Amino acid sequence: MNVERLHRILIDLDEEIKTDKIVTLLQQVRDHLQNQVNQPNQPSHQTNLVNSLKKLYTALESSNYNDYSPSWKEIISEISGEIELGVPLKQKIENILATNSITPANALEEIKQIFIDLQTFQTAIKNTLNGFEALGIEEEDLDAGQCELGYTIPREFVENKLSELKNEIAELNFILNNISEAVTGEKQEYKVKTISSSDFLLYVIIGLQVADVLSNATERILNIYKGILEIKQLRNQLKDKGIPASKTKSIETHANGMMKDEIKAIVKEVMDEHYDGDNGRKNELQNGLTISLNKLANRIDKGFNVEIRVEPLPEPEEEEEPTAEYQQNSETIKSIQESARKIEFLDAGGESILKLPEKK
Repeated sequence: MNVERLHRILIDLDEEIKTDKIVTLLQQVRDHLQNQVNQPNQPSHQTNLVNSLKKLYTALESSNYNDYSPSWKEIISEISGEIELGVPLKQKIENILATNSITPANALEEIKQIFIDLQTFQTAIKNTLNGFEALGIEEEDLDAGQCELGYTIPREFVENKLSELKNEIAELNFILNNISEAVTGEKQEYKVKTISSSDFLLYVIIGLQVADVLSNATERILNIYKGILEIKQLRNQLKDKGIPASKTKSIETHANGMMKDEIKAIVKEVMDEHYDGDNGRKNELQNGLTISLNKLANRIDKGFNVEIRVEPLPEPEEEEEPTAEYQQNSETIKSIQESARKIEFLDAGGESILKLPEKK
């Protein structure tokens, strides 16, 4: 875990909890539920509880936590234990109240514990931030309009070997270069911002156009892969029961065909929308882009993870007229954010099923 990134996450969390008044709203729910337990025949207590729950649920549904990247949520989970935030906390409270509808006293005890845990966590965040400031540890942040790719390489995949890690970083560079040339007409030099996590998690700065294509493609690949994951689990169960590989070959062929068709559609859309070079190079680049997305899909099947984070542009001054470039970049950032929210870490687990071609 990178300490500068942790600093950034804690700043956001502290601001989120304070701005949305989560602790205060949860305290109100606790108090109104306590009143209802003490005086069950007093209808005003039930009304107050319903109103306080509405306010809390609204705050949790609109919480920025819901849009945090998967790795941010993973870090928060590591440092907070079983504490929930955002929509997961709303669902947890709803489940507690539904399960204990006949015994509100039991629900009260669980709500009290959630309040105590969250209040303790908030205090720990404040103390940690004070410590970071005293030690002069800066927070890691993105500039306005800057975009970051998070790319997780599982340690077991590269067997902790430097040469294998080097090869996988070269593969990532290959993927990004093909997307970049298709979208912008040229390759780029990518800067590594951070390397951290128990797995090899690379944070790389990429351009907005590349990020837009990559985030959309990753979202679509993951959507198809969710269906393939069920097929993969079925295939692995059959193998565990001693079914010969020859009998499960058709399952693998079907799964690979699903992903192949989706990647073919993605590549066509990207080339039609972005590429305006000569036809000779177009054919080569179309093939390179297909290979790149094949590599990406194969690696997701092997436990790799992808995430995209982008920093919005500041709002223009009231007297300023937004430039065409500003408006275009703002639209691209919105598109990236929309796809990035739908990208999640999946537990691929078990023997891989995707074997899409990675050579010309």
